[in-house]
Amino acid sequence: MSGKFIACGAALAAALLAGGAAAAQTYKGKTVTMIINYPAGGPADIDGRLVARHLARHIPGKPRIIVKNLGGGGGMIGTNYLGEVARPDGMTMGFFTWNVIAALLGDPGLRVRYTDFAMISGLQNPLVFYMRRDTPPGIDTAADIMKAKGFKALSLSAVSTNTIHQALALDILGVSYQKVAGYRGLKDVQTAILQNEGQLTNTSLPGWTASVAPTMGRKGIVLPLWQLNAAGADGALRRSPAVPDIATFEEVYRTVHGRAPSGVSYDALRLLVDTLTSMFRTTFMPPGAAKAAVNDMRAAFDALAQDKAFIGDYRKAVKIPPSLVSGADGEIKLQKLATVRPEIRTEIARYTGMMRK
Repeated sequence: MSGKFIACGAALAAALLAGGAAAAQTYKGKTVTMIINYPAGGPADIDGRLVARHLARHIPGKPRIIVKNLGGGGGMIGTNYLGEVARPDGMTMGFFTWNVIAALLGDPGLRVRYTDFAMISGLQNPLVFYMRRDTPPGIDTAADIMKAKGFKALSLSAVSTNTIHQALALDILGVSYQKVAGYRGLKDVQTAILQNEGQLTNTSLPGWTASVAPTMGRKGIVLPLWQLNAAGADGALRRSPAVPDIATFEEVYRTVHGRAPSGVSYDALRLLVDTLTSMFRTTFMPPGAAKAAVNDMRAAFDALAQDKAFIGDYRKAVKIPPSLVSGADGEIKLQKLATVRPEIRTEIARYTGMMRK
């Protein structure tokens, strides 16, 4: 090897070492704030605190990570804070349940665009619908929901994805129920179901496996009805390996109606579910965040995906290994919202307007 190539190699190695040293100095002795856009104790908080517990050792300089819960507004209060208040100095990140509907419809309550943030990582999660077993005349199977009349279906804010995909699913199925929106977080909804203020709701995977199933499920208070999960790369709709004993919404629909669901409402539901559950939690840094800080955080999350201690803790709490989405793949998923068919956008806007009323 010539002296020229040896010199170039040495220079490159020195540059890489210098870059790593600079990154370590950026974070050494510092505190990074992780904003979670839903209240403490809920599913988003469960996921976020598991990430925060293990992420620091993969960031150069190993900073301290603290969690700050900013719930409300269908997740938009915390999201707006990251975009409008947080400094782009690498010391603040958002661990969000992102609001697909607000992004899709340009909701004025969401004052920043997700595409303006620096995308760091995502986390896949299916949804689980559950219902009180004592709802008249009694719920022993998912199909029994068709016999119940006028029960209350509880959800978050009128413009949250949680609320709209629940209303879409129930209306597509054709049940008689009352829509009750406005709860601040899924933990509040769970408490309301326990107190029989309402009879049906839905939650994310951590909400079901780590909170609802071990308490109300084990005691026989509620029954899991169905799951909503992102379609596979081949377009097939399968049960999530996290909850293989819970039927898909499509399986329940076929049991009740003898055919597969179809139509613009179902297309709207599938768009929301495929977009949301394939990247249920999203990690962002503020707009204008330094490229070096973004790269460091992306690398830290890539390393976290292989961290046996993190995987073990997550499996213990959520009953399945975490499925992390890279920052690059997350950017692609965000861009897909720009190509939504007009009739689907109109249908989602119709449901949002209906819920606001």
